Amino acid sequence: MEVIHKDDQSITIRFDKKDIAKIVEPIIKNAAGFAKDTLDMAYLLAQQDYQMVDHFKQPPHVFD
Repeated sequence: MEVIHKDDQSITIRFDKKDIAKIVEPIIKNAAGFAKDTLDMAYLLAQQDYQMVDHFKQPPHVFD
């Protein structure tokens, strides 16, 4: 995790893919103990983690 930008109104953080699960899983497992904003961030990170994986596989011989 790296803080890219921070000011009075916003913060920009860069996460490595390998670090996202380490952050998200404990938050989601203990969701009852966290505020809505924290859970929103965790779910957004989880969604991004899922989207970073390329799930598309080109069917063989599709353009033959």
